[in-house]
Amino acid sequence: MLAKQLTEAGHASLALPLLERAAAADERVLPVVLEAARRLCSGQAIGPLARTDMTFRDFGKQWTSGALHRRWPDQVRKKKSAKDDRQRFEKHVYPIVGDVLVIEFSLDHADAVMASLPSSLSQASRRQVAQAMNRLLSLAVYPARVIERNPLPRGFLPKLGARKALSFLYPQEDAQLMAATHIPLEQRIFWGVLAREGMRFGEATAMVWSDLDLLRGAVRLDENKTDDPRAWALDPGVVRALARYEQLLQPGDELVFTDPDGRSFSEDQHVAQTFRDALQAAGVRRPELFERSSRRLPIRVHDLRATFITLALANGKTETWVADRTGHRSSVMINRYRRAARRVSELGLGTLIPLDEAIPELRPRRGNGQETATGSAAASGSKRVSRRLPNHVALVAEAGLEPALPRKADFESGWWRRERQRPAGSWGFQGARCARSGRRGRFRGPFGRFRDPPTAADCDAGHRCGRGDAGRGSGGGEGRQRGGGEAAGVG
Repeated sequence: MLAKQLTEAGHASLALPLLERAAAADERVLPVVLEAARRLCSGQAIGPLARTDMTFRDFGKQWTSGALHRRWPDQVRKKKSAKDDRQRFEKHVYPIVGDVLVIEFSLDHADAVMASLPSSLSQASRRQVAQAMNRLLSLAVYPARVIERNPLPRGFLPKLGARKALSFLYPQEDAQLMAATHIPLEQRIFWGVLAREGMRFGEATAMVWSDLDLLRGAVRLDENKTDDPRAWALDPGVVRALARYEQLLQPGDELVFTDPDGRSFSEDQHVAQTFRDALQAAGVRRPELFERSSRRLPIRVHDLRATFITLALANGKTETWVADRTGHRSSVMINRYRRAARRVSELGLGTLIPLDEAIPELRPRRGNGQETATGSAAASGSKRVSRRLPNHVALVAEAGLEPALPRKADFESGWWRRERQRPAGSWGFQGARCARSGRRGRFRGPFGRFRDPPTAADCDAGHRCGRGDAGRGSGGGEGRQRGGGEAAGVG
């Protein structure tokens, strides 16, 4: 009789599956199967799933596993936070209503879940549990069409309470953490990049080496939370640190950031506590970073993103510059950090030091043929200098001379005023010619130091200073006179 009614209603393909379920159903499921058959015959379709015996747990797993997205890609987006929702379901929802049939799920079941949540759970976390249940039931209405309507009414979601105070790292505290060599390098470089680039935790943990262009110093994130691919120029210190990190570890995994055991940081269930423990082990003692109260949360790894935004705004970066890196699509979110940024600016806390200098293992070595701050180019004899140093300071340092302010005599002679008036890029002073090597001393930049004439050995060693018989250079500056007509070149 049931098969005949289904066939006449145009559901012959569903007749056999429903009859098989009715035959195997117990006294609890049989009425549900018969009701589904009645709805089909009356034109009230139960949808493509045709699963009246599907439990809340079964349907939830189809959602978090991506099965619903694969079946209805136009209606169900690929879930980037599937792991978080799976954990919420398994911890708070499935133990209470996991075996309840989806077609029997009611508001009372949802209230039972919310009542079972621990009192220590924050208001935001309670809302996330309610949102997950509400979204799953909405999918059961459409596109799955397992139920006709969502049993949860408007207003079911808990209201968000007052925003809690969040924390960020001061530059000095970041320097302490990065310099703590007893903390694994894999953790420190991960945290250091987050604080200097502002990307989300999930974006950083999913990053692979092919997303980085270390030759040009760029990164691209094609997959992210907002589905808005973005790319930007990395901080030069981050580029050098990542290049050195790759050279030292030679990672076989595609992931850029993994823990000391080679696992993704996203697999760590206690990543926030690990971060706080590392801060304390590094000697960071600021109480507000570790305080938990009704008005404040202890610092989390996500707050390294707040560190980036706060320090960037405090040091004059524009909102557009920040949004290019963080992926924020609204000014409202960025404006939340402006008050803290003003405090940082007023206190003069500065900014984070370059990552390759902050981490001792990645710090450039100088002198005696060892690697310098210019990386492989300097090691191979290149004259390139770090872009972080002003040109005149870098060149004087490269020659082995200390930069110094001009002397009083220089001001009196008018030399300083004349040199300040020279066009940009024209700094230079041809000193006296060396009698032995034939080289002239050369001055670069306004902050040079007049020095005594070098010895012949110094000239042979290629120092940029001269020893000769002229007391005045051709560039308009005066050398120091010594007895015998020797003049000091300027280094």
